[in-house]
This record gives sequence, C-alpha cells and structure tokens, in this order.
Amino acid sequence: MIQEEFYPMPLFVRVLVGDVAVAAQWYAEALGFRSVYTLPAADGTQLMNHIRLERYQDLILMSQPSDSLMLHDHGLVINFSYSGNLQALAERAIATGVTVTGPIPTTYNTYEVTIIDPHGYPLIFSQILNRDRSFAEVMPAC
Repeated sequence: MIQEEFYPMPLFVRVLVGDVAVAAQWYAEALGFRSVYTLPAADGTQLMNHIRLERYQDLILMSQPSDSLMLHDHGLVINFSYSGNLQALAERAIATGVTVTGPIPTTYNTYEVTIIDPHGYPLIFSQILNRDRSFAEVMPAC
C-alpha cells in the first residue's frame, strides 16, 4: 500500500529522463508507482515528479538537461525489495514492451525480476526466497 505521506528519506534515487510526464506514466502503468508530488518547469512541463511504489521506495524523476550525459551508462542499477506478486509485475511490464527477465531464484536466497525501463535503467525487484534460512546458511563464505 502506498503511503502518500511526506517523511525524511534516508536515501533516494534521482532518475534523469527526457520527458518526466511520459516516464511517470510508464512507471505507473507498468509497475504501479504513484505520484507523491510534482514540480512544474517554467514552460509548464514537469521538471520533477516524486513517485513511490511502497514506503521508502521512492524515485525522483527529473528532467534531463539537453546538454547532460545519461548517467545510467555508468552502471547504475536500482534495486527494490518487493512484497507483491513478482510474476504479475513481470507480466505487467512485459505488456509495455520493455525487456524483462525473471522471476528467477538467485544463489543468495531471493527471487528477482529485472526490468529495463524505457530510458535504459535496470530495475531489480527482489523477494526473500526462504525466510527460514540464516545469513550464514545463505552466505557461508562470509
């Protein structure tokens, strides 16, 4: 359930996009994010849209200046702990035409779905596979 409240965010990700409104619409339709608030640019377009999937799962969609470089080419991956149905999320995203892998089990006791958003950002949604396994069982080399 989304919390439309304002609270201090210990960490958030700013995602640079070409068109904030289009990006926000994709995140809403494909993944279920909702807008918390927006800031308009001088020309009336959206300069920024703060979107949220669940509490503490916030993204700040920000209009990319035309003279800037896209930062995701340098290895940015956005990871979410996801409490919903991963298969349903994957199918919802596939319906928008983006690349999706999973859900697949990992060696570190999770199921993961990887979705490449329309701007090329990899989004990983993960769930714990077996809550009864201890950290030492999952990661014996640590």
